[in-house]
Amino acid sequence: MLNGAGQRAHVWVDEHTVHILIDGQLVKTTPSNLDADHIHQLRMRGVRPAGPPPAGRSIERDSTLATGTVIEVDRTVDVNGDIDLAKKRLKIGRELASTKVTLRVDGHLVHVVHNDVLAKTLSSPVPAHERTKIRGARFATTKLPPPAPGTISVQRIVPTDGVVMVARRRLRVGRTYAGQIITIHVEDIHFRVTCNGADLALRPKHHRRPCQALECQNPFPANLIHKSTMS
Repeated sequence: MLNGAGQRAHVWVDEHTVHILIDGQLVKTTPSNLDADHIHQLRMRGVRPAGPPPAGRSIERDSTLATGTVIEVDRTVDVNGDIDLAKKRLKIGRELASTKVTLRVDGHLVHVVHNDVLAKTLSSPVPAHERTKIRGARFATTKLPPPAPGTISVQRIVPTDGVVMVARRRLRVGRTYAGQIITIHVEDIHFRVTCNGADLALRPKHHRRPCQALECQNPFPANLIHKSTMS
């Protein structure tokens, strides 16, 4: 349902997807039930060309998503800081209560985007085979935005045992990544581990105290990173 009674809506439609916008803001995406003949009839009635789609194509409920497919969906966080995702509750946080966020479901992770900024990353409650059941989901067409200014990110070279240290916490990355440079993003309740822009793991912090910059500083100088990447 739309909460835009009395407002003028702009409808973008093709044979696959219907996007509904109010005041230039995307408020809903849903699969289209129109075919080529319907589109032709609309054009004959004076419907104007819509231009490029405002967002990715809608996902059909009976489709199969390829491995690595990133999807996204818009949700409004309730007063308790929760949202519903494929009939599963996901706690976003009271700090985003009553705001609209975009959830990017990428493998086993959910990236929460608010005001074009990565607000946080959480474990996804939706199994891979159930992602097509997410109401209003669409294919992601843009890159993941950067985190909010001030968020701490540090780099580590993975040792042979696959374990790195951040803020006095041991994080097991895996021997597979030994010798590679990874980035650890220190978020509110998690450490998010990435390598070459791809998410590897999400590890709980086990404490809510803020990490000091001194605790998270890189243990090796920039020239060592450069030499490691060249070897």
